[in-house]
Amino acid sequence: MMIFIDGSNVYWGLKNFNKVNGTKHKISYSKLVEQLCNGRYCVRTYYYCSAPVPPPEEQNKFMDSLRFSGIQVVDKKLKTRKDDRGTYTVEKGVDVALVIDFLSLAWENAYDVAIIVSGDADFVHAIEKVKAKGKRVEVVSFKDSISGEIRRVSDTPFVNLDDIIDKVKI
Repeated sequence: MMIFIDGSNVYWGLKNFNKVNGTKHKISYSKLVEQLCNGRYCVRTYYYCSAPVPPPEEQNKFMDSLRFSGIQVVDKKLKTRKDDRGTYTVEKGVDVALVIDFLSLAWENAYDVAIIVSGDADFVHAIEKVKAKGKRVEVVSFKDSISGEIRRVSDTPFVNLDDIIDKVKI
């Protein structure tokens, strides 16, 4: 089994969860991995995110804590854009990196079960391809940030992070 975490999707899902519920929870990703594995052998966990150049010290500490807990961090640099709205940064390449790893590792038979921690419908077609390869795919997300499309392609009922937040919070 392998776990693929869409950091941005989880970040915004948690932010919304905290706002709606009046909480200030933070997720322990090592607890999350343990909860999702549920006794199954996990080959590797990947965490995909973006970061400004240079990343703030707090973000460096967060990514280091993930690495020290055995999670492989794939970070893409935020890109600067300029237009009539001004100068701003955008996340580029994060979802593509996740999909490339998800697909290539399936084709290399590196896993039998994949867990996608994201509610992003952009992953639906990749999930369908991996399932056609004979792999099982489970989906985990906050209930308010999961699309109907990705929910439908999950091999199991999606794991609602809202329901397990007390088990995975810091």
